[in-house]
Amino acid sequence: MKMTCEQARALAKETLSDERFYHTECVAKAAAELARRYNFDVPTAERAALLHDILKERDKEDLLQILKGSDIIDYVQIEDCPALYHSYAGGVYVHDVLGLDMQTADAVRYHTAGRENMTLLDKIVFIADYISEDRKFQGVDEVRKLAEHSLDEAVLTALRNGLIHLFKQYRYVNIESAKAYNFLLKHRSDQNG
Repeated sequence: MKMTCEQARALAKETLSDERFYHTECVAKAAAELARRYNFDVPTAERAALLHDILKERDKEDLLQILKGSDIIDYVQIEDCPALYHSYAGGVYVHDVLGLDMQTADAVRYHTAGRENMTLLDKIVFIADYISEDRKFQGVDEVRKLAEHSLDEAVLTALRNGLIHLFKQYRYVNIESAKAYNFLLKHRSDQNG
């Protein structure tokens, strides 16, 4: 199935609260801008962004059912990180229910935690969610500025900020976030010799 941006937008509007839909629209706008800047297909990036939080407001038990019923998600990896349920379950939903490609499903799945060796679409959706115009938290302006020149630096900094936030609150850290951070840090040091 090939879903258009208009269809994804309509599904998001029908599924999400007004507040969450506004956030989704902001993320889609940021994803389109990043896609243009980094020479990626704009409709593909925008569609993934429109779907990134498609299950955000679903009941935790519904999300757990989706996760436990999937053969593409290792639920044990994220069982202690309920903030990730919506993104991982969203990836399953986008692939299994909406019938979209794995590239789009993975961008939805990893938009919160990241992953090692992220694709360009993964990075675009991850950063678009982080820097969308509705975001006002400490550190967001630094990442916005970095995203203008280096998507990798923006992702690395966003991951660092997220990990620090989790550490300060004594919350579980998903191993994928740590792997993503280490991968980008190694990539950066390899480039700098």
